[in-house]
Amino acid sequence: MEVHEWILTIFVAVTAIAVVTQVVILLAVSKALVQLAHTLERIQNSFEQDVHPVLRAFHELVTTASGPTRKILTNLSETTDILRARAQTADALAAEVIERARAEIVRADQLITGTMEMIERATEAIERGVMVPVKEMTALIAGLRQGMAFFFGRRRPSSAREGAPVEEQLFI
Repeated sequence: MEVHEWILTIFVAVTAIAVVTQVVILLAVSKALVQLAHTLERIQNSFEQDVHPVLRAFHELVTTASGPTRKILTNLSETTDILRARAQTADALAAEVIERARAEIVRADQLITGTMEMIERATEAIERGVMVPVKEMTALIAGLRQGMAFFFGRRRPSSAREGAPVEEQLFI
């Protein structure tokens, strides 16, 4: 045999070994895939048995609750609209009350100011009308006393009283 035949035989043998190895590997992979498929099938069955009833119950719960939930949301929306309208009305009413209170306060202030001015004028008028004549009468009486005292020679005014005005002597 020649070298070429030996090389050809070796290549054929290596190729045969490679093909057999590939077949073995493919058989092992297919066996693993079959086992994986069985495991996945068991998991799927378990999932369907355990989770599907829960999902169905959840779906029924959501379906049953959706009607009342919509009604609650509608009522809440209507209540919010009513409260907003009432708040605006209350705000307008409060603004009007505050404005009226301000006007009344201004009127009361003007009334009090006018009354105080009238009291001051009345006090001044009383002072001019009553107190001035009283002072004049007091001065006249004091003058008459002094004149009479001088004329009849009675005692002279004391030295402590000489420096004080007549008006002060009468009001002590």
